[in-house]
Amino acid sequence: MLLREHERALFTDRDEILAALHRNADLIQQGEGVNLALVGQWRIGKTMIVQRFADDLLHERHSPLVPVYFNVARNLSVPSVFAVRLLAAIGHSFVEADGRQVEQSGGVLDAASLLTVVDQTREETIVATARQVTREMEKDRPDERLLLEITLSCLEQTAQHTGRKPLVILDEFHNVTQLDSFPHIKDMLSVVGQALSRQIEVGYIVASSNTSMVKRTVQSATSPLFDQFQVVPVPPFDRAATAEFCRKSLPEHLLTQETIARLFEFTSGHPFYLNCLTTAMRRLDQDKTGGDVLDRAIYEEILTREGRIYQYCQHRLETSLAEARGRTTLRSVLLVLAEGGKQTLSEIAAPLKRTPGEVRSYLKRLADFDLIGREGHRYYITDPIIALWIKFTILEREPEYSEYKDAIRRYLDRLAEQAA
Repeated sequence: MLLREHERALFTDRDEILAALHRNADLIQQGEGVNLALVGQWRIGKTMIVQRFADDLLHERHSPLVPVYFNVARNLSVPSVFAVRLLAAIGHSFVEADGRQVEQSGGVLDAASLLTVVDQTREETIVATARQVTREMEKDRPDERLLLEITLSCLEQTAQHTGRKPLVILDEFHNVTQLDSFPHIKDMLSVVGQALSRQIEVGYIVASSNTSMVKRTVQSATSPLFDQFQVVPVPPFDRAATAEFCRKSLPEHLLTQETIARLFEFTSGHPFYLNCLTTAMRRLDQDKTGGDVLDRAIYEEILTREGRIYQYCQHRLETSLAEARGRTTLRSVLLVLAEGGKQTLSEIAAPLKRTPGEVRSYLKRLADFDLIGREGHRYYITDPIIALWIKFTILEREPEYSEYKDAIRRYLDRLAEQAA
């Protein structure tokens, strides 16, 4: 089981997306399905969806499909170790699909630990591939691109040999491009694209929070993955799903219609924010801090350094801008947008003392990180909670609890008036 028990208990909505995944899985069995790309905001619930889907498939003991879940970000390493861990995941999945548990101690980082896993599959092609990988890794300078190609080609060979079709789920897929920095790889998307072009019996689902990158990758005619995936958006919860999530997360005495409405209005139905705030509300209610527990939860989660939302916003900005060219100016553009809300090129350029043309290039880079959007001629920070966090933790000193409600309300009211 990929989903933990508490995650399964909180799993909400997503019936339409799961149904689409299962319909496509049925078509893949008939040789008619397509590869899918799930895209959506950071922590919107893509991982839970694909893990729930993989768990569902594993329960279908006689299904010819074998779900192979692989989190790219978590397994990033040098290409040789990445290939070993991917092949281990393939082997692990075939063992589980037979209703067996993998006997393994420790992680898979080398050829010896890889063979410990794949020998349990009883599948000739997977074992043969592992031995081929082992021989290549014994060389002083193994061909790392070849290792990845061998591993990916194993999927089709195994399907042809066993009659069971691997359905490969690559979570946080956009991170594969980090392997481009290795000289033998250079273009990891081309490695994946070549593998897909030679496979008939293998299906793919990728999930990514880098919406802009994935859409370019699958929609650009110059991309190795052009026209290879159908994009499936993963939106936030609507009002009904937000209410359902709150009913699963909050004790009855905190579950008022006003509270649910305020949570939806403040989070825009984002599952991660809802989870953070409802968890904080339960804790504060038990601590009997007094006052409005939702107000206190918002304050502690967003405006104190211990808050999970505070830490998420900080991480989101730091990771997005870590290696970006012109990082300081990009940060300044975000500060201007956080202070003033939706603005035109000229309005953004004025306080920065830059030309609109210069600012346009910075905005494009921020859009590539999915940090900003555009409405007509005006630009804005796509996540209003990140905008609020920037405003009250970077632009200004965090307000005291006694002052924060009025400060935030004035800010949100001003943005609403300015956007009208």
